[in-house]
Amino acid sequence: MGDPHTLNSAIVNNQRDFWLEVQKRVVDRDPLAVLCVVESIGSSPGRAGFKMCLPHREEFFGTIGGGIMEKKLVELAQVMLNAAGSSSRDPAEVLTADLMDREGSFPFLKRQVHQADLGKDRSGMICSGEQTVAGYFLYDQKAIELVTSIIAAFDERDKPSELEFSATGIRIVPAGERRALAPGEWCYYEALRDQPRIAIIGAGHVSLALSRQMDLLGFHVRVYDDRKGLHTWHANTYAQEKHVVAYEQMTALVPSDPELYVVIASVGYRTDDLILRQLIRNRYKYLGMLGSAEKVRVMFEAMRKDGFTEEALARVQAPIGLPIHSKTPEEIAVSIAAEVIRARNR
Repeated sequence: MGDPHTLNSAIVNNQRDFWLEVQKRVVDRDPLAVLCVVESIGSSPGRAGFKMCLPHREEFFGTIGGGIMEKKLVELAQVMLNAAGSSSRDPAEVLTADLMDREGSFPFLKRQVHQADLGKDRSGMICSGEQTVAGYFLYDQKAIELVTSIIAAFDERDKPSELEFSATGIRIVPAGERRALAPGEWCYYEALRDQPRIAIIGAGHVSLALSRQMDLLGFHVRVYDDRKGLHTWHANTYAQEKHVVAYEQMTALVPSDPELYVVIASVGYRTDDLILRQLIRNRYKYLGMLGSAEKVRVMFEAMRKDGFTEEALARVQAPIGLPIHSKTPEEIAVSIAAEVIRARNR
């Protein structure tokens, strides 16, 4: 991955946050470049959809994979931005005319192959694989309208949309309505999805550590507990939502949602059993329960006797988390987060 200190880059963990940060810059009429990985093959450090924003007057944010490859493309974009920002002429005129005889203009498309023995398109990295990065210039009223429309599209769940990246620019299209390409044309499509959501039932020490971890990973975190006045409840500044509830009402509070991740981590066996029996027949992206192997064995055996099927029990990740011999709440949170990420990327 190269030297992690090469660039002072903040990684933005979900699409909405990225475009919200872009919006702050374009409304101030700060010319900026958006770089997007539109193809990745093999063990490329930058995966399709990775993005970076380079404002002309502010620090950049996001990443397209890091290392010397990222540094080279950042420098290329900054040369173009500096030329546009320092000119008295229209920035678009500068970027489409004066730079044509250098390394091209915006939009640009750069293939980066991560092999040391390759001449053309060599990225400077040796991790094998390759990626292709598209660069776009945003600066005017049309850019403001585009970014505003992108952010609004996240809330239109009844009308799912995609972003289309091509040689002619970035535009929003209805999901699935992809145009036919002429020879030599290319397009990259990306579904506009809101940030992933996780519901953590229980507000103890593991819940606090997991809330912090999932917030860091860009999740919207919702926490439930039936107790008032918990120290860990008040210390949890990472959850976007916190609800004091009656655990007997979990069916209504956490209904089926194929995009929701659910973690059961209440105070003990009795409440975990009460919660799981309500939620196990619902459909979620992920359903996991904290507890020892023995606790899970005893609970599942009782549930089998009460008519719960093997198919239903198999949908529960329990004991929760990847087996990394975690002991502290923070280590347990890492193991759970890793399992959730595996489910998300499956």
